[in-house]
Amino acid sequence: MHPATHPWRRWWPLAVLALIAALPALSLIGRPGAYLAGPHSEIWVKLWAFETFSGAKLLGGEVLSVGFPNTGLVNNPDPLGTLVFNLLLPSLGSPAAYNLLVCAQLWAAMAAAWLLARDLTRHPAASLVAAVGFGLTPLVLVYPLACGVTDILNLWPYPLAVMYALRALRRPGWRDGLLGGVFAGLGLVTCPYNFVVFSSLAFPFALWLPLAWRQGLVPVADPAAQPSLRQWPRAIGGLVLGVLLAGGWYALWMKLLMSGPAAQISEELVAGTRHTPPFRMLHPAEYKRFTAFGIEYFAIGKANIVVRDMISRFYRAFSPGLLLMGAALAGLALARGRRLTVGLWVAVALFAALASTGPFMPWSPYTCFDQAVNPAWLAVHYLLPGGKLILEPFRYAFVAAFGLSMAAAVGVAYLARRWGGWVAIAVTVLVLAELALLSPVPVPLPVAELNISPAYDHLDEVLPPGPIIELPYFDGGSQRFQRLHFMQQLRHGRPIADELVGFPPRYMVENQFTAQLLSTEKPFGALIVTSEWPDRVPLDRARLAQDGFVGIVVDPGGYDSPARAEQVLALLAVLGDPVAVEDRLVFPLGPRVGSNVVPERVGE
Repeated sequence: MHPATHPWRRWWPLAVLALIAALPALSLIGRPGAYLAGPHSEIWVKLWAFETFSGAKLLGGEVLSVGFPNTGLVNNPDPLGTLVFNLLLPSLGSPAAYNLLVCAQLWAAMAAAWLLARDLTRHPAASLVAAVGFGLTPLVLVYPLACGVTDILNLWPYPLAVMYALRALRRPGWRDGLLGGVFAGLGLVTCPYNFVVFSSLAFPFALWLPLAWRQGLVPVADPAAQPSLRQWPRAIGGLVLGVLLAGGWYALWMKLLMSGPAAQISEELVAGTRHTPPFRMLHPAEYKRFTAFGIEYFAIGKANIVVRDMISRFYRAFSPGLLLMGAALAGLALARGRRLTVGLWVAVALFAALASTGPFMPWSPYTCFDQAVNPAWLAVHYLLPGGKLILEPFRYAFVAAFGLSMAAAVGVAYLARRWGGWVAIAVTVLVLAELALLSPVPVPLPVAELNISPAYDHLDEVLPPGPIIELPYFDGGSQRFQRLHFMQQLRHGRPIADELVGFPPRYMVENQFTAQLLSTEKPFGALIVTSEWPDRVPLDRARLAQDGFVGIVVDPGGYDSPARAEQVLALLAVLGDPVAVEDRLVFPLGPRVGSNVVPERVGE
């Protein structure tokens, strides 16, 4: 085989991207057995889901282990991650399987972006810039990765869907359109929210594509392939058909799981958390802040990372990098004869960045409009199917990085053809250096280590079979929920009251005795559970056993202060003396198990 035609000459960038995708794992050095996610993140819920939804429940089903007594049907938030994790688990163990899954998802997103950029530029080395700019954009590293939200890492379907969709406009037949639709449908299956977010591409494409498509939007190997309006109906028809075949069935399955009376996460429950006028929760003054600020797209320095404690610890960073922006502008300036083509990707970036700021278009915490006037956000919210389901407008920043990365690849390709291929490699290295040294992304990334009390191996010695309540519910007096309860549930195997959704369990809020306990924990901020009917406390305390709970397990060291722990224990004292099991205090709600068990009184 001639060296020029050797496959390595075409595919070496994918091997380079595999090495780049492994770079976040350097944060694990010296931390054997750690997970590539923050210790206060959603990592523990994800690991619980990977085990709970394995096998026949891959796409969801009845779940009796959490949300007690409001158990029922639940969808699996990450079916692909569950499948891959469980395939790797027997040979690698849990930490390595999870870390490899994360790095593989990063590689898949970068590889898909590289393939699209190679179509746009016909320059494999320059396309590395697009791959790194999209797959390792700061928001990817600090939100889905550091926050343990693995389903969001499924970004790879969208560059492939766009690649085949654009090919379909220039090449005859149905094949490319169908493939584009299939990849878009796979995006729906892997993460429905990502599907809605990337569907926003329809707006800038509809406005700009008619102008740019004749400028060689997708150079193809076949010189006979020319733009033809006759191909557009086939391209659009193939896309729609592919989406329906690959993802339509999943949309129906999700509706089935969420619309029945036994649904743990019902359509009504989800709709009740979404934004409606006057969009108070999207105002820049809101503590939770679901939107980006315009100024954050130019932020540099580690101090500019956004950290929010609500349910879990969430990180956000929106700037794709100044170097990437400069490369995109270079593409716009240098792409003679194809400026409209590059302008399409710049338009994608600008539209998505604008949508990510929400209805009030905040440039900073102190500069915004008083009314909902953002045309990009209003378009995706009201006109995009499923647009009202997006709780966090800042997710459109993924699309902004996507558009900017493609425009940057075109710019770097022009420079590389003029000065040599070393330019493309140098810019890629500089983008990575800016990411590590100047961006808000923390280096090293936070990692989590699993530490479960041995007490959960001995609950059967003091409690009969049945559900339990674990306290504290809030993590150290913060607005974070103690998500480690889910991993502890896997250890002891008993149903717990904790729910998957992002607010305290409905049962514990409605039951006035448990509401009293949660209100005593007093989390910082607006999320405070109150006991609204104190006269019901004695009756609801007795209801715990009647509703099936067999005990309350307390971690005294999990409170923000010894005084807070004493307040909670004083309220629990009416249940009788607790049993000390390792570092936990267990309050049985019925007869104690085993005549040979001698309870240790607190303080003895």
